[in-house]
Amino acid sequence: MDAIKKKMQMLKLDKENALDRAEQAEADKKAAEERSKQLEDDIVQLEKQLRVSEDERDRVLEELHSAEDSLLTADEKATKLEDELVSLQKKLKGTEDELDKYSESLKDAQEKLEVAEKKAADRMGLLSRGGGIKAALLKAALLKASLSWMKGAGGCQLNGPLRA
Repeated sequence: MDAIKKKMQMLKLDKENALDRAEQAEADKKAAEERSKQLEDDIVQLEKQLRVSEDERDRVLEELHSAEDSLLTADEKATKLEDELVSLQKKLKGTEDELDKYSESLKDAQEKLEVAEKKAADRMGLLSRGGGIKAALLKAALLKASLSWMKGAGGCQLNGPLRA
């Protein structure tokens, strides 16, 4: 009988231990479920943050592509303007050279005109001392001939009266 009592006490003790383990398992299960719910909430929050971050990344990438396109366009425009500047500098140099040539031709023509006017004045003085109209006509004819000669000599164009 002692053995049965002992056995009953052992079974009772096993039952209490099993109940304690069951209560502990239930508490652990509840804690695990709460932790699982918290982790699921964290996952939802992280997914929202991920979507926001991806949207921001997409926006920044789009801005980057737009900036790269703008930079490429600006580089192309700068290259075109640099080429145009070089062309204009060459054209300016050519124009300056042409101006130097025409200035020299004009100087030569003015010197020849002065000589021709002096000769004409000397002739006019010899022909008639009081013949002002004849002198003016002769001077006009000489001026016309000089201008014609200058145009033929270098394409020089004058924009006003010649002065000795």
